[in-house]
Amino acid sequence: MTELPKLPLIFGTVLATLLVLWAASALLSRLFVRRWIKRLLRSIGKNELPAYSSQRTASLPEPVQRYLDYALRDGQQNIRYAILKIRARFRHGADRPWFTVSATEYLSGMEPGFVWDAFLKHHTFWWRTAKLSFLHGEGHGHLKLFGAITLRELEGAETNHSMLFRFLSDLVWLPTGLLPTKALRWEAIDGNTAKAILADGPTRVEALFHVNDDGQVERITTNSKYRDHRSGFEQTQFTMRCSNYQRIDGVHVPTQVTFVWNLPDGDFEYGHFTLKDLQYYFR
Repeated sequence: MTELPKLPLIFGTVLATLLVLWAASALLSRLFVRRWIKRLLRSIGKNELPAYSSQRTASLPEPVQRYLDYALRDGQQNIRYAILKIRARFRHGADRPWFTVSATEYLSGMEPGFVWDAFLKHHTFWWRTAKLSFLHGEGHGHLKLFGAITLRELEGAETNHSMLFRFLSDLVWLPTGLLPTKALRWEAIDGNTAKAILADGPTRVEALFHVNDDGQVERITTNSKYRDHRSGFEQTQFTMRCSNYQRIDGVHVPTQVTFVWNLPDGDFEYGHFTLKDLQYYFR
């Protein structure tokens, strides 16, 4: 009679198979993200643009002029794209624990587009990866357990709006992208506030940029962002607070931001973001 396989051998075989499947899925996920990054970089325009000059902003609302004159210097070369290294912490609710995030973001300065590639660590034995993007007029995102098992896929009109606003607000790290174009225009509100209106295809977002007397964007507010609930997406007022400005390659940018949902029962501060490294690319 043939002896039945021993239980440890069966367990070992199953475990090895699961590890191989996990490794293959995680590798495919990384290749997928790399493909999105390559698509973004290939999409960035190569046409020559004039260097920054305060004369180019003379027709813009006064707060925008003040901000751009603070962030940029005359003769500043147009930035085609930037790569940001980010450390952050987030939480899903006021009574929920914080988790840490390490991310790299590829941000276009020529037309709407970015890819955010992140590692979310809750503790040693529970971590996730995430990818958020806006490219060719569409927003997309995914969330994967252990980098391999898909937990969420994000797409559709709400994602398009949220990701296009994300691109707009992230341009505080790439200020030449906030110069007016066919897609981006500014409207005056008051001496310290201007409205940015950005459209890409059928998707259109608006945000208020609040600029202090020194020319720093102190906060950005919008209703063009959607909060992810278990019951679906909810359009919710959002504020991004900017602070600790530093000069990097001649450009003044915030190195710390705070993310806040402005809820009916009070503000919910859910994210703290620190810029660890910023590289500009001009060609």
